[in-house]
Amino acid sequence: MKVRILEHGWDLVLKSLFPDKTDIERADVLDFGLGHENIMSLIHGDVVHGGVAIPDGGIQSLTMVLHAARDSLGIEFCPLLPDIACLLLSFMPESYAYATIRQMVVDDSSYFLAVSRVQHLAWCKTFSDLMRRCFPQTAVVMEQIGVLTPVGLEPILKRFFVTLLRRKHVLRIMDIFTGEGAHAIFRIGTTLCCLSHAHLGESIRKNCDNATIFWEGVRRFAHSKHFQFDIFLNQAYAVTKTFKVITRPVFPRPEFVARLISNNEPWAEANQSNLPTHADKKSLGLVEGEVPIELAKDSAGRLSLALWLPPVLQSTKLELIYSSNYHGRSIEMFYRCCSSSKHTITTMEVLDMNEPTVIGMYATQTWHNNPDGYGDGGCFLFRLNPMPECFRYKSEEMRITSFDEDGEDAPPTHVNDAGQLMISSDSFISMGVGEDGASGLRLNEDLTRGSTSHSIGFGNRELVGKGIEVFEVGLVEVYRFVREVDNRPVDGDVDPWKGMFD
Repeated sequence: MKVRILEHGWDLVLKSLFPDKTDIERADVLDFGLGHENIMSLIHGDVVHGGVAIPDGGIQSLTMVLHAARDSLGIEFCPLLPDIACLLLSFMPESYAYATIRQMVVDDSSYFLAVSRVQHLAWCKTFSDLMRRCFPQTAVVMEQIGVLTPVGLEPILKRFFVTLLRRKHVLRIMDIFTGEGAHAIFRIGTTLCCLSHAHLGESIRKNCDNATIFWEGVRRFAHSKHFQFDIFLNQAYAVTKTFKVITRPVFPRPEFVARLISNNEPWAEANQSNLPTHADKKSLGLVEGEVPIELAKDSAGRLSLALWLPPVLQSTKLELIYSSNYHGRSIEMFYRCCSSSKHTITTMEVLDMNEPTVIGMYATQTWHNNPDGYGDGGCFLFRLNPMPECFRYKSEEMRITSFDEDGEDAPPTHVNDAGQLMISSDSFISMGVGEDGASGLRLNEDLTRGSTSHSIGFGNRELVGKGIEVFEVGLVEVYRFVREVDNRPVDGDVDPWKGMFD
């Protein structure tokens, strides 16, 4: 009986919102203050949402539930809602998901969800207050690098842990949340920060200077063999004991947390116009030198690069270190100009296309003559124009062909890691390898002709255009990364957590 009531109520809601079926097809997924970039990440494949894009039917279900939450429940701002709705829809039908969200709002919106900008800011301050109260040493470190801000707390208070934890663990937290409410988010979130800080240790002080890098460290830890979720939950819900007698909970009771949120709302009201709740990604900057940058001068292209790069490089500037127009078309000069830069972006202009076409590759090691192969899984291929797209490496077994000093094919070998993604000699440079010895992207010795083919690991379909494998190359440029703070080049290892949790 109750099931029929829920389904009937849901049908009535849908008919009022979408009188015609085409209305659903034209409707967009609402972000509720989550931000366009995060919504796109959720739809097109968050790691914890299965690592693949949500199917069309799932997007339609999510769209309908979110529109119902806005138009029938009156919710305008609720950054947690898109991810929570997506999680609910992964194991229950639309009518149940909508009924669950409605119950969360009807019971007490602030108990489950922050449904206004003021409430969201109050939650952020409450999280910071609880960190200082329960884990003061961790709080000091987080405060110094900007984590305890509304923008810095986004992975927990906007994304509901989905960018930090494995999907199965997020679903476990979802189970706890539906019974315990916001108290679970604060308890589990603060404990996760403290435990991660304990494992990251001195690396935070040495290498971590912003919230993005901190959360990447948390994600690495939470996906490593060192993280045991059941033990973590026991720590989060631990109690102090004196002579084997339970005395008091380590974490404040729900009543205390609810009262703290309420007490922080006047502060949030007074500061809502001063505190940003969302940080839009900005384009990589440019260093103005004697030779102007041409292929990456468009800000939209540099924004795409910023989104693809490791977190520590996303707020840097590009400095031109090689230009075929200025330094000449020589692979020897290419190596010489790149010799002092470990992480570089190489872009190239593809000639004789119907529209301007720029493709390239991001290298994690210094380009040099080494036909045996080097590089790692951080390398990627990309198309900057038209239709920007990034092709990242995904580990799988590869049969590759290397080259001897005379450029002749050497016997093919099988590898199971990403240690041979960059292959170069005095006659070519390349990234990505295929079973037939071809390359994902390759330039000849005078940098005038390039070739591309499907590369195992990268999956770079149609990097240049449909059916095009060999092409003429115009301008070639290579950039290194320069810090915005001191204008010094970033030539060291840009991954502070590399190897820590392997």
